[in-house]
Amino acid sequence: MQWRKSTIGLSLLATLTLLFGAWFLYQKLEVESPLRGEIGQLQSATLNNLEIGRDKIQIDLTVTKPDVFPQEYRELMDTASKLAGEKQVVIRVGNKSESMEDIWQSGQFVFTEAMDLHQYSRIPQLVNEWKNSHQLDEVSALMDDANIYIYMKKGTEDFYAIVPRSEEKEVTAHA
Repeated sequence: MQWRKSTIGLSLLATLTLLFGAWFLYQKLEVESPLRGEIGQLQSATLNNLEIGRDKIQIDLTVTKPDVFPQEYRELMDTASKLAGEKQVVIRVGNKSESMEDIWQSGQFVFTEAMDLHQYSRIPQLVNEWKNSHQLDEVSALMDDANIYIYMKKGTEDFYAIVPRSEEKEVTAHA
């Protein structure tokens, strides 16, 4: 009787080890490796951290070329979403110096107003006003169908924000 209990226990342990080992190997080979490969090909950002959890994949990046990043962001999001299956994909940008964050916060009211009223043409003018009033070296505001990308730089400090566009109450052309 004692021998059977130990045999059953060892069988259970071997089965669990095999299952979790296979799951871990699948995560490494089918999700993490292709994702790291895709991120490694980015020309506009570098990887800070990659976390693959049970329900979420989180990718932390530092943007190095803000003008090229929006296109690569969309491609990375598409690839990551395909690899993630049911998991949520979150891409965070680490370019957030404290002084630039203060500029962003001080202009948040006017920026949010332009977003809520869908007056996207005001946004480049707004960031150029920030450039002049805060003596920034570089600013940009780029937009695609899903997001608005804001970049500010002064000296070695920079700030990058990805702001999702609201499709609610937005006027679109249907052909």
